Amino acid sequence: MQNKGIFIVLTIVLMAAVASPGQPYAAVAFAAQEGTQAPGFNLRDLKGNVITLEQYTGKVVLLVFWAPWCVPCRDELPELDRLYKKYGTKGLIIVGIAEDASTEMVVNFLEKVPVSFPLVIDRSHDAAEAYRLSNLPSGYLIARDGVVERRYRGSGRDMISRYEKDIEDLLKRN
Repeated sequence: MQNKGIFIVLTIVLMAAVASPGQPYAAVAFAAQEGTQAPGFNLRDLKGNVITLEQYTGKVVLLVFWAPWCVPCRDELPELDRLYKKYGTKGLIIVGIAEDASTEMVVNFLEKVPVSFPLVIDRSHDAAEAYRLSNLPSGYLIARDGVVERRYRGSGRDMISRYEKDIEDLLKRN
């Protein structure tokens, strides 16, 4: 019976390694799961400044993957900005990570829908790959110690209230 368990674990690890050759198997199997260390990133904002997850150590971070062409994303960003303004002084950082968008597209979008939290562009899709992005919008709530607390997929009427409840809970806890 014990050998069967070892066989199952080894099979899962091997399948993960084959699915993404060249990637460390732990990153493939467990990237951005709740309760694991959030993958770092090194992306540039619209002014060319480098933004990293590590620079926000000690803060509660909400990473939001979005795109200017994504209608639910466009609807969600002003609400996220409201949360950022409400909780930013209490230790919340929101980072918007634009996918499948040029700088020009993001700048044009921000002229219509300005936000005050940092926005970066994932030109190489490294962050999307590290977080195993499957749809837009997607969010990751990260605790002060860098551990992923919650993953969010898609949008809906209750998404902002879910974000807010989880942010409040995490700010109280840390």
